[in-house]
Amino acid sequence: MYASVMRCLILCLSGFLMSLFSGAAEEKRTWQDEVIYFMLTDRFFDGDPTNNSPKGAAANLHDPKQNDIDSYHGGDFRGIEIALEHHYFNNLGITAIWITPPVRNVWNTSYDMNDKGKTGYHGYWTQDFMDIDPHLTSATKMDGTPYPEGRDGRMAHYRDLINLAHRKGIRIIQDIVCNHTGPVFYYDTNGNGKFDRFGKNEWITPYKRDGFHSNTKWAKLPEWNIDRTQPAGPVTVFGKTIPLTGILGRMETYGRKGFNGDSLGKRDGEEVMCDFFSLRDIWTDPSAKHYDELVDEFVRIFAFYIEEIGVDGLRIDTIKHVHHQFWADFTSRLRKKIGHRAKDVILFGEAYDGAPEVLGKYTYSTNSNDVSIGGMLNFQMCWAMRNYLRHGGKNFGHANGIERAMSDLHGGPRNGTRPYYNAQPGPDGLNARQKSITFIENHDGINRFRVDNITSRRNTLANAMVLTLEGIPCLYYGTENGLHDTRGKIGPDTETGRLTFIRTNKGEQVKRIQTSDAFRATRALIQARKHLPALRRGRTAPLWLDSRKSKHDDGTFLYARYIPGNPEDTVLVGFNLSQNDSTLSPALISSQQHPLVPEGTVFERIPLAGIDAPGTPPEFATVAANERINLPLKSDGVSIWRVKKQTKQSQGK
Repeated sequence: MYASVMRCLILCLSGFLMSLFSGAAEEKRTWQDEVIYFMLTDRFFDGDPTNNSPKGAAANLHDPKQNDIDSYHGGDFRGIEIALEHHYFNNLGITAIWITPPVRNVWNTSYDMNDKGKTGYHGYWTQDFMDIDPHLTSATKMDGTPYPEGRDGRMAHYRDLINLAHRKGIRIIQDIVCNHTGPVFYYDTNGNGKFDRFGKNEWITPYKRDGFHSNTKWAKLPEWNIDRTQPAGPVTVFGKTIPLTGILGRMETYGRKGFNGDSLGKRDGEEVMCDFFSLRDIWTDPSAKHYDELVDEFVRIFAFYIEEIGVDGLRIDTIKHVHHQFWADFTSRLRKKIGHRAKDVILFGEAYDGAPEVLGKYTYSTNSNDVSIGGMLNFQMCWAMRNYLRHGGKNFGHANGIERAMSDLHGGPRNGTRPYYNAQPGPDGLNARQKSITFIENHDGINRFRVDNITSRRNTLANAMVLTLEGIPCLYYGTENGLHDTRGKIGPDTETGRLTFIRTNKGEQVKRIQTSDAFRATRALIQARKHLPALRRGRTAPLWLDSRKSKHDDGTFLYARYIPGNPEDTVLVGFNLSQNDSTLSPALISSQQHPLVPEGTVFERIPLAGIDAPGTPPEFATVAANERINLPLKSDGVSIWRVKKQTKQSQGK
């Protein structure tokens, strides 16, 4: 009965949306058309409880109650597969899934941030770049057929996951780290030649600007999977040998400089050379003797995941903590290595910085305008959106930072010789602006959007902005159900939002989530983006922004998404964060100061399921002779207006 009701609901909603968007031309799908769903795999869905404590692992690393943020919770590939089989992502409208690094990790530390230990549940503590972590894989396929034991079996499960996603029309983006490994060696501070696992200085030692610490030794703790970095040489997977040199298992490949607590926020080069707390910095200086060998090793490793496993894209971690030349060489050599697949594979990077000159520089090579990393996570836009939307209760901020970020995506410094973001297209035909990743929350310090005193409604409005602004939208797992971090606060950085989303229940929760208003709203917004070309491929023009100092500032913000030369595709998006309905009278002028649409154009407001009250009828507004239009915006809501398509009958009058 339940399944029948759900199918009816989905079919009815799909039919309604298709009637609204009928006539939209089918286009070749590019990365501009994707909607990315980012998940911490360990926190999405525990589909296979048998892998929660792998053979040989210390028993206390997994929290069966899934409450301790620093322990393993059990999310795995099988959980993703179950969600895929239940059409969860298809029903939501997701077309790409970005997973945290799946490679084999160090499983535990005694000291990391805040002078406490934690586990490597998140995937960023690599121990073996050419193996998959056993916390993520299952002993059998979904049909019960056993996988081979060892590396081949784990790699086969990863490949099966990607093949299943592809059959559902969904791409997979793999998170990669070239800046550091897990704590695979220790600093022998007391000189006893033994790893004192509960001695803080052996995990985290003070930063050494000149030279390096010469007291480092490889650690070995099997129950925490701490061992020399792998691969140690050539690796055979599925009967094919990958000719690796083992450079990542040599001590001289690492900087061994220790860590300074304020290194991460610096721009003086220390942030490139230091450890990340208890993690081990890889020495990527182009002057190093091992430099070319290191670049080529990473190229061979990640080309394997693209060519043999089927990965569709790479999200590149901590790029501002690695020498810029390394990225230019790594990305150019990788594209050359994967050949024709380079036109389909997306590369985008993470630099935890809100300055467009910092974000944009990595879209350029170091010696020319040739593309380096293709796109960037747009932290400037993220922080600007949060400044406008993320306030407790009925409060709101100001959208001037969003307007600035819109401009900076296409502009540059007044005295600069080039724009912030590289306008030269990559092998896929898209430039860095078109592959900018728009997001408002993630797993890092900025935390989940919905924390204490943030309503589910405001969370939905945040997703509406992500899905209607320029760039490729990226949603954080659980946000489609208004997942609430009750321990998180507005303001301080925290990791408390790394919550388990779907607990072990054989997929029943996967079905229930789809009945929530938050899910239906997110789905309706994704459908709007899919069928309105300007939301995917258009430029952006801010149309209305109240003065910050005005006593009439009521939290309204209006912008247009438009395709130059195609006025019939113009879309207007308006936010009203106040508790009162409002009417705006903007001039519909593009960023190039041209009228967006002709006089007399009629705009139609699209009813949005899960946001508008059931039965809300369409509304209409007409552009006057002075390019002005009167647009009503509902309180505490978002309004999407499209150009009303003329029928043949109306055209003949």
